[in-house]
Amino acid sequence: MSEYIRNFHRLVGSFPVVECSALTFLTDLQGNLLLIRAPEEPYWKLPGGALEPDEKLIHCLQRHVMNQTGVFIENGVLLQVFTGTEMSYISIDNANISPVYAAFIPGNVRGTLKRNAEFPMEFRFFASWNIPMTEVFPPMLACMDYYREYFPEGIPLQPLDLDRFAKYE
Repeated sequence: MSEYIRNFHRLVGSFPVVECSALTFLTDLQGNLLLIRAPEEPYWKLPGGALEPDEKLIHCLQRHVMNQTGVFIENGVLLQVFTGTEMSYISIDNANISPVYAAFIPGNVRGTLKRNAEFPMEFRFFASWNIPMTEVFPPMLACMDYYREYFPEGIPLQPLDLDRFAKYE
């Protein structure tokens, strides 16, 4: 959690907060979905994180994914935005969060998965049918359900016509 987010949560206390995050459906060559987990957390999550003031959504995604995985996403396609009362949760610092998740398919990706000493994460790729739904961060269940419904074989690398969508750079 960034210093800004930590301070913001402390300032607003338990007042409901809308928090926007950029996430990505990052896959390997076989279409298996990458999920990450911090050592102190019990849940798997999609790579990404919360938007900070004056930050572009794609820059937020790039910053978080690079910090978490060592992979740089040059650009991406905004696939879906997830919101709803069923996603609300109380954070570890007692903030009352109503998340807005902007889920991207990465365009050009560079680098290889590697642990960051400052943000150590466990990485694991899951086939769509093998995502451990009981171990997924509950607010992200809608994202996982979407992925499993629309990409049961994983995200196809070539057949998806990304030119139809607006690219964020």
